[in-house]
Amino acid sequence: MSAAARDLEDMVEECPADSNEAGWAGVCQGCPGKELCLSQGSQPDPEQQVIDTRLGAIRHKVLVLSGKGGVGKSTMAVLLAQILAGEGQRVGLLDVDVCGPSIPHLLGVEDQPVLDSQWGWQPVVSPLGKIKTLSVGSLLSSQSQAVVWKGPRKTALIRRMIKDTLWGRLDTLVVDTPPGTSDEHLTIVRLLATTRPSGAVILTSPQRLAAGVVSREIRFCQKMNVPVLGIIENMSGFCCPCCSEVSEVFPGGAGAHLAEKYRVPLLGAVPLDLGLAEAGVSCGWRDSPVAQAVRDMVAKIKEKL
Repeated sequence: MSAAARDLEDMVEECPADSNEAGWAGVCQGCPGKELCLSQGSQPDPEQQVIDTRLGAIRHKVLVLSGKGGVGKSTMAVLLAQILAGEGQRVGLLDVDVCGPSIPHLLGVEDQPVLDSQWGWQPVVSPLGKIKTLSVGSLLSSQSQAVVWKGPRKTALIRRMIKDTLWGRLDTLVVDTPPGTSDEHLTIVRLLATTRPSGAVILTSPQRLAAGVVSREIRFCQKMNVPVLGIIENMSGFCCPCCSEVSEVFPGGAGAHLAEKYRVPLLGAVPLDLGLAEAGVSCGWRDSPVAQAVRDMVAKIKEKL
């Protein structure tokens, strides 16, 4: 291992992001996240009580994470929310992927704006299971509008989305996150620190290359004391639209590899389904082979909540 690699490894292992030394410790010097940690400060947050009151009315907070982009986090977050709503739960879906929001499209609420009331932002209610949802995509004047923001501005927006949104009483809030372990992830975990996240569902694709990236997400959860509810291997084979037989597309078995390495549950594997991919989540997916796979995974997740 090179000296640079050892320095980076030490920085990751000794990161004090969840302590009062965040931004001040010796290991923080040279870290690109130093300014973010310093901006959080070690003094009590005067807005935290409001945040805790809002989130205290929500029974379970489930994060959907992956270190890898393009593995289907947003689609899986919507499917999880729909299954839970279909079982009679009161469900919310918070999209903190500031630069690449896709939840409004997946839930069929692209043209519905977020309303501001005297009690705070009113989440948009999707016709697909009556899921309450809030996304930066619903705050933009156009879905094609680019969001090119630095960390502090993204952090401020996520803070407001948590503090000012009137979710009401929910059984489960699903939080869709961007890929990686960046400002958005640190912000959401810190804001949930008092009310505690119920856990994280981590997505990977089958390739071993993806496993190396996703493993960092697991270590992030361990570092920040977020329970890992399990791993989902998405795009695990291709489901034939004619005979429903599943064929392997991406060899590797990354889900099982990660589950064994980190001793966390493998919740299941979800195949690619052409019908679902073409129609979108809003149409006819309940008869898809994906549906039963997701139902089985939701049952396992509920056992751990």
